[in-house]
Amino acid sequence: MRPTTLSILLDAPAVHLFGERTTSAGFVLTGTVRLSLRTATKIRQLHLTFSGEQAISYAPRLQPSAQKPPTASPVTRNKSLAVMTQDLILPCAPELYAAGTHDLPFAFVLPGDLPPTAELLFGHISYSVQAQLVLTGLRSGCTAKVPVVVLRCPGEGSQWAHAAFDALSVATQWGDRLSVELAYGSCSVPADTLLELSVQVSPSEKGFSLLALEAVLKEIQSVRACIDDNNNRHDAGENGSTVHRESRLVARKRMAFGAIGKPLDGQDEFGVGLQIPPAFAGVQYECESADIKVSHQLALTALVKTPEGQTVEMMLPAHLFVLPQVSIDGVADLPLYELSGDDQLVQSAESENQPEVYSRNSSHSSHTAIESRFDVLLAGLPPYSLPVCQSCGKEDISVLQCRKAIVHKSQIPPNAEIEDMCANVDQT
Repeated sequence: MRPTTLSILLDAPAVHLFGERTTSAGFVLTGTVRLSLRTATKIRQLHLTFSGEQAISYAPRLQPSAQKPPTASPVTRNKSLAVMTQDLILPCAPELYAAGTHDLPFAFVLPGDLPPTAELLFGHISYSVQAQLVLTGLRSGCTAKVPVVVLRCPGEGSQWAHAAFDALSVATQWGDRLSVELAYGSCSVPADTLLELSVQVSPSEKGFSLLALEAVLKEIQSVRACIDDNNNRHDAGENGSTVHRESRLVARKRMAFGAIGKPLDGQDEFGVGLQIPPAFAGVQYECESADIKVSHQLALTALVKTPEGQTVEMMLPAHLFVLPQVSIDGVADLPLYELSGDDQLVQSAESENQPEVYSRNSSHSSHTAIESRFDVLLAGLPPYSLPVCQSCGKEDISVLQCRKAIVHKSQIPPNAEIEDMCANVDQT
């Protein structure tokens, strides 16, 4: 066993950013740095860093030339996404720590505009927390590093907000003799699950038979053109804002019914099960940032034999959104705000229904380590003033009547439009 060991324990398995990138309230990443010492040790500093990076590399498209073959260096789109630091042990006079285990809590207030973690065909977006321990004298220090998974969860008003609630339903017809309909309970699906599609084949006359059904889910990953601060576009390609595109097959299921096929009686319904692989191991969640976009397309193909012996191929394309499970379950997307002593709202670390997030009102508040963690957290959050009701001049919270505006929590986000509740207040 080493004289000194260092490890990082995160309180939440993933960072969930709710809503649009421009309006998301962010996330409070909390955890503990565990320091194990075999003997009493003088420590000079314990430095903690949260960082993110984007690494993209792809070959540009070139116009072929008769004089020489097209060659070009790969285009790279590498940049730092976030760097946040804090000292759990300040770099001052060395402090003697007793032998044993020491747990030092930390909290990072992450911005809401971070792009999600992504394992791409042409690169990656990744985040991590790293701790560096500096000892005194000639003794070498040690480091520890853990990955952090950032997930973007659509909220009300976002581009994917309808996906978890609207049913998937597409249909096509072959003249007035045959129709095929594809249905699923939602336009979204989580990773690592079995997608059970419902297919209804309805001929208008007898003699039709179904030869095969095939469902294919494809993922499209695109690199967007770079736009600088002067609104100038760089490395723009033929497709407008897209300069590079790659795709891959995520899942496929084929059901064959032989050369004769399955006779169709009128309204025959079939189930097609499509196995979605785990996230980051065969499929990537929906993503749309300044540099990349990831989307998915579902296609169902039905081969039908007509009474005349002709084979008809009917294809139904549909957009399907691969989203984190927490988004599909209907988790609240608005942050909570607490009323401070100076009548200003500060965003708390708690958000309704969000898993693995501690708050001062939870059962964890009895722990001194958690309390100290949020003392640091709340001190670093900017104040948020209540809007003023235009009818009565009082500060209003929209969800309550203005005369009952003294509350401790509200779900109103910054810059939201405040409803005029005063007209509905019973003054009696």
